[in-house]
Amino acid sequence: MQEILDHLNQVAGIKGSMVVTKEGVVVSEALGPDLDKDTVAAVSSHMIQVGARSLGTLDKGMFERFTVTSAHGRMVFVDLDVGYLVVITKMEMKLGQLLIEVDSAARRIRPKKV
Repeated sequence: MQEILDHLNQVAGIKGSMVVTKEGVVVSEALGPDLDKDTVAAVSSHMIQVGARSLGTLDKGMFERFTVTSAHGRMVFVDLDVGYLVVITKMEMKLGQLLIEVDSAARRIRPKKV
């Protein structure tokens, strides 16, 4: 898993990535020096729980992936079945390229279904 996150972070525009549980427990992380692991985990847990609760209220099931865009960058959250892949990027990274890279990493991390 660590190797996959390290490889993902090699993509220009990606500032860091991690895998967390719904509760915000860090499973694996590869964050840049300007990203605090505990802060990213706490924000991620909050966003995941709010997203899940909101979709549940609308009877839409669980999210597969969602993206939050701010003035300074993006956070992408992907359900891995056993946790969540969280990727933080710079704003100038093109969304299409980002989603291709994130989905590819998620497929390699997600447990194989038997």
